[in-house]
Amino acid sequence: MNERNIPAETASAPQKKQPLGLSFNQEALHASTATDTKERANATLYEAGKTYATQLARLQAGRNKKATANDVTATCNTPAKEVNFAIAFADAVDLIAGNCRGNARELLLSDHRRLSAEMVMKISRTHADRQRFALEQARADRDPLRKPEGVDPPFDTQGYAEVNSRMARNAGLIDYIANGLQVTPRIEWPDDEVLERCREELRRIIVACRSVSDLLRKAGGKLKHDSPRRPWRCRKEPCSAHATNIVRDIASVRGIAEKNVRELPRVVRETPPTREEADTVLERTSVLAESAKRCRDIIEARDHDLRTGPSPVFGTYITFFQLPQAVTRVRIGALGTFGFPAGCYAYLGSAFGGGGVWARTNRHLTADTPKKWNIDWLKPRCTPVAVWWTNERRHVEFDWADLLADLPGATFPVRRFGGNDNPSAEAHLVRFDTVPALATFQRRVQHAMPGHALIHEKTVNRRTRHGWPD
Repeated sequence: MNERNIPAETASAPQKKQPLGLSFNQEALHASTATDTKERANATLYEAGKTYATQLARLQAGRNKKATANDVTATCNTPAKEVNFAIAFADAVDLIAGNCRGNARELLLSDHRRLSAEMVMKISRTHADRQRFALEQARADRDPLRKPEGVDPPFDTQGYAEVNSRMARNAGLIDYIANGLQVTPRIEWPDDEVLERCREELRRIIVACRSVSDLLRKAGGKLKHDSPRRPWRCRKEPCSAHATNIVRDIASVRGIAEKNVRELPRVVRETPPTREEADTVLERTSVLAESAKRCRDIIEARDHDLRTGPSPVFGTYITFFQLPQAVTRVRIGALGTFGFPAGCYAYLGSAFGGGGVWARTNRHLTADTPKKWNIDWLKPRCTPVAVWWTNERRHVEFDWADLLADLPGATFPVRRFGGNDNPSAEAHLVRFDTVPALATFQRRVQHAMPGHALIHEKTVNRRTRHGWPD
């Protein structure tokens, strides 16, 4: 194994004057860069890292950190990535040695086959308890980060920021799986046995999230209103689902969720959360639970034929009504009395309660219903003609309202109709001459919100006024 020559403070042979007080052995350093960082001996890499760190600290006073680092890397003729890796490795060794004591430092620098530089870096990012466990595993010539069999793994949660990161990553993974199922033809879905395994894993995720939520509420957390304007996070485009992938991925999320249940009580006990920390963890937990519920509902509705209308999964929808003749005086609840010109009316809403999009749109397609929403006053005079919907987990109703209002020919006969909770929109009832093209709307949605779930369309051919056909 090629070893890296340690930069020396003073060269043995005359050298050119180095800038900023540096005097490294240029030839030795140049030779050492021919060997990848991964292949260098841990002890040599550690010493190099300490030397680099010392030089950076000596030159840092009163100077920009990035500029100083650039000077060091240029003078050493060593890529910045390698310099930074060496410094980070030295810090990792010091951290683990401080937590584990004994002969931990000697073990880490002994070039043990289980303790590569990359593995040492990974171990340093875990909790002190997990670091001690990892070194014991290495001494027994086992994978340091492998989970023990038959017992719970050692404690490994650094704090609330780590829990939040876990929740966000895993909610995104569950969303990705659910979106993949939706774009996969039913005939290509995994078999029922695999789907039932996935459903059980999702149930355990939901139960784990409920336990974490209870813990955070007792610690003073309060779940804020799930604002539809929550910042959008781009995700990858959905792709077809494969049995081996979804079972493995959902099981990994379940393992992380249950890990939070095991370890978060100790974190709360040792470092009680601030109100902001408790609120944030509670909100992230809620998002993961919503993702799991949505994926579960999609699996449970796998035999539903979307050609007959929406499935009972929550989401966002637009119901289109045709008003054949203009009406001059229609009372719309507390909004007042208004006139409506003939045309096609798009009514936008969200359905995150029981029965999902199917139940809500079924109500809108039924003429005679109790007067609860603004549309209930207008729909007896109209004929439903089409429905667009998505089973996107996030609340995108407000975003859809903005995009719908930008389509050609959009007008608003009644301000605030259906949109009292959306101050930025004219209304959630938009008039067009005819039903807009879904392809145009879909393109605008994908441009504004990359990774958005598939949008479906169903024409109400029977023009029923008694809900979805059986």
